Amino acid sequence: MAAIAISRQFGAGGRTLGEKLCQRFGFRLVDEFAIDELARKAKVKGEWLTAIEKEASSKVLALLSSIVSSGQFLKAPGAPGEGFERKKYKDFLRRIMTAMANEGGYVLLGRGSQIVLKDHPKVLRILLVAEYEDRVTFMVQRYHLSEEEAKKIIKEKETQRAAVATNIFGVDIDDPRLYHLVLNLSLMPFDWAVDVAGDFFLRFRKGLGEG
Repeated sequence: MAAIAISRQFGAGGRTLGEKLCQRFGFRLVDEFAIDELARKAKVKGEWLTAIEKEASSKVLALLSSIVSSGQFLKAPGAPGEGFERKKYKDFLRRIMTAMANEGGYVLLGRGSQIVLKDHPKVLRILLVAEYEDRVTFMVQRYHLSEEEAKKIIKEKETQRAAVATNIFGVDIDDPRLYHLVLNLSLMPFDWAVDVAGDFFLRFRKGLGEG
């Protein structure tokens, strides 16, 4: 079964798109909160990344935790240095995300899944972008925030997102060449984006011989 990896400029609606696709295909959403919690449980997240850690809040943690507790992840011997911690964390991401991609039926949101899984044949990679003003409006309407609250959150999250891309992967996370599909939410209604992504995924699955 295939899987989906979504990246988004914060406020473009990536989480909402992921939820809609999960509803349509019966998939499970795995966000950065879940990945971070699993990393903490596997003891692979170093102090160098604490600035972008977030509080875990995923409904699928119990399900995914079994992957870690099953002993799939070899405990590397302790070693000092940021480079070692970064390598260990990247290896963790590769292992956990590849396991989910191989199983299929997941929508992965954030934490560089589109980079980690860029060569995986069963993963459709989607990027959502939008103008800054449109992202502020989306956050205000979707989450009932004030304009100032929305601007503050977008700034913080985009800083975190850029830090992950630079510190861990050393790439431009918005490079369109990383994706099968790039959707500009400033140029289409959100419902159109949901339909386009869903229909594109159907064609993607057919190309794999599914359905």
